[in-house]
Amino acid sequence: MKEKNNILFLNKSKNQLDFLLKYPERILPVTFLLLCFLGGIILYLPFASPHGVSFIDAMFTAVSAVCVTGLSVVDFGDKFTFLGQFIVMLLIQAGGLGIMSISSIVFILLGKRMSLTHERTARYIFEAESKEDIKNSLILIFKYTFLVELTGAIILTIAFSIIEHNIFTGLKYGIFSAVSAFCNAGFFFTNDNLVSYNHYPVIIYTISFLIILGGISPAICVTLVNLFRKKKLPPVSVIVFYTTIVLLFFGTLFFFISEYNGVLSGLSMWDKINNAWFQSVTARTAGFNSVDLSNINMGTFLLMNALMIAGGSPGSTAGGLKTTTIGVFFLVFWNTLKGENNIIRNRAIRLDTIQKAITLTVVYFLILTIAILMLLTTQSANPLKLIFEAVSALGTVGLTMGATTALDGVGKIIIIATMFLGRVAPATLLCYLNSKITDTRVSYPDAKISLT
Repeated sequence: MKEKNNILFLNKSKNQLDFLLKYPERILPVTFLLLCFLGGIILYLPFASPHGVSFIDAMFTAVSAVCVTGLSVVDFGDKFTFLGQFIVMLLIQAGGLGIMSISSIVFILLGKRMSLTHERTARYIFEAESKEDIKNSLILIFKYTFLVELTGAIILTIAFSIIEHNIFTGLKYGIFSAVSAFCNAGFFFTNDNLVSYNHYPVIIYTISFLIILGGISPAICVTLVNLFRKKKLPPVSVIVFYTTIVLLFFGTLFFFISEYNGVLSGLSMWDKINNAWFQSVTARTAGFNSVDLSNINMGTFLLMNALMIAGGSPGSTAGGLKTTTIGVFFLVFWNTLKGENNIIRNRAIRLDTIQKAITLTVVYFLILTIAILMLLTTQSANPLKLIFEAVSALGTVGLTMGATTALDGVGKIIIIATMFLGRVAPATLLCYLNSKITDTRVSYPDAKISLT
């Protein structure tokens, strides 16, 4: 009888695991959720936070790290020990690379075969056609990540060591900020983030380029080398490159003009330019701030919300709608105005690509609307600051106008859920759509629908 019960229990457990692991769109949120809970529990333990943080604050920090957001409800530099800060850095790295990337590369290094479910999930996430494509993508991701983070860490360590007159502080700040910047997390040790370093161009530009390189996928960065070889870029690289350039340029220009006599006042002309550039870069996904954002004007408020919603590029550590979604919408809009087909570099934009872009955008704004309504209903902080907080959380950006520390328990839970959805919902939805959308080759009569 006991043996029979054990068999029933094992069969039940297997069915539950199959329910979670059989479908790629379920694996991603489950693995991220488990990592968030594990990180929260570890950060709650005395060796990570000797002065004590509540469990909800530890969980908030863990989710913010795993979802590479950077929002924090506690003083990160004071509340956590060196070990606790190191754990946060590991959570940022794990969240930035992704659980599937890490687990898959372990299989490759050990020479083991991935299970069929694991392989299928990896194919959906990396949009690969074969095992060899998965392997090549993973090797590229890890080489690229290691090289960029190492280079950034060396430059930042030297800079911080000279500025702080302490090599240990330089190492600590340099390595952590390199990982945080590349993974687009936005965590830093000081209360004012990088405001104290806003007149050091080496800090501003090194971190900003780490953010950009982390916000553009390794595969796209490799193809950008073709620009120097005078070769044509593939369509996706063209969209990412030009959309990124436009967002960076106009973001910098608008922030400079809008805040010239605002939060940038008191800085020299070059520092104003440097910090306008930095805020344009970081607003799209990273969450570092080199100026006090609590007093920005309404124009800047709208600009930064738009940049946070736009986000980075697919296949990267960035959040938001992604540059490809923005690029596809603009191309469809522009070609419709000209009465032309949706063509880029002699390639047609597939209908299912447009369908996915529309679906992702609708879902994104639906989640954002719900999060904003919940915050406005439950919190007493300034409504504009709460809207900014929700946009920042869903875009996994991490910028704040000062509302984070004013959140109560309910507000923290809302932001935790928003950060989590911002990190896993787009990829999960794409996995689902990739498995569902098929070309049936069946044509139907046109439906006449008036739009005016």
